[in-house]
Amino acid sequence: MAFVIYFAAGFWGFFTCLGIIVDHLGPIVGAVAVILLPVTLAFTPWYEAIANSDWHLVILVYGGGIGATMLYFIGSAIDAD
Repeated sequence: MAFVIYFAAGFWGFFTCLGIIVDHLGPIVGAVAVILLPVTLAFTPWYEAIANSDWHLVILVYGGGIGATMLYFIGSAIDAD
């Protein structure tokens, strides 16, 4: 279940961040951000949170990862061999 949350939050966050980059900087910079500078995709949720006071993307990307990690470790503790 944790991996489903990882993938869902990851893909949803990726495409939302890419959409923000393309809206603000254009499709060429969006392609460069994906291919050469993927670190821009990590800073995009924080830009959206600070510049536009919209914290939903930070909660989705980083909160989804934290929640999935907690589920993974809980599942590992339950299924300890």
